[in-house]
Amino acid sequence: MNSPLVEVRLVNPALPAPHFALLRQAFPLSHFERLSAEGFRFYRTTFWYPLTRKPGHVFEQVVDVLRQSAEPGPDVVGVEWWFRVTHTHATPQWLLPCHFDRADLEEKDLSRIRHPHKASVLFLNAVPYGELVVTDQVLTDRGARPKQPHDMRFIRPRPNLYAVFPGHLYHGVIGRMWRAPRAPRLRLTMAVNWWTEQPGAGYLRDSRDALAAFGLPH
Repeated sequence: MNSPLVEVRLVNPALPAPHFALLRQAFPLSHFERLSAEGFRFYRTTFWYPLTRKPGHVFEQVVDVLRQSAEPGPDVVGVEWWFRVTHTHATPQWLLPCHFDRADLEEKDLSRIRHPHKASVLFLNAVPYGELVVTDQVLTDRGARPKQPHDMRFIRPRPNLYAVFPGHLYHGVIGRMWRAPRAPRLRLTMAVNWWTEQPGAGYLRDSRDALAAFGLPH
């Protein structure tokens, strides 16, 4: 039986150079740093962009370009996207604990949990630590199976690298582990989940509100 990790794909470069430069100019590092210092909750600021709508700003344009690389399929109706911002020294081992992406964080019935069709991460910068790790574990009505991963894929951040993988796989972000600590830096990514049905998360916003939510010029 093949490992589901055979479906993990890397695209580098993900965006044409002008598009990537426009993305970084629209949301510069200094703005990420300021929002982070103010305690902005990036992980709880996610947006829904229906694929039937033409892109209205730079972030939706990025999603539109990534669509070709993600190959989401005809059943995908839209994307949930957000920025993930973490300090590389946040914890000794995990910058983001392993988890399953899901439509409803409050759902307790494991048999009813919905996952995105595909999950993906666009890396915006290179940092000393912070590899994305994707495992072969999936969520069943008996919990994660296999109980311990048999296979894992580690993906080191570098600018304009795009990782795409099945949306039901267990994944996270490792920290400095056994390596000596270095000067802390912000690890910046844009997460894009491709859904066949809009997730019901209460904090999901209309993508048209993104610029205002981040305090960026319209």
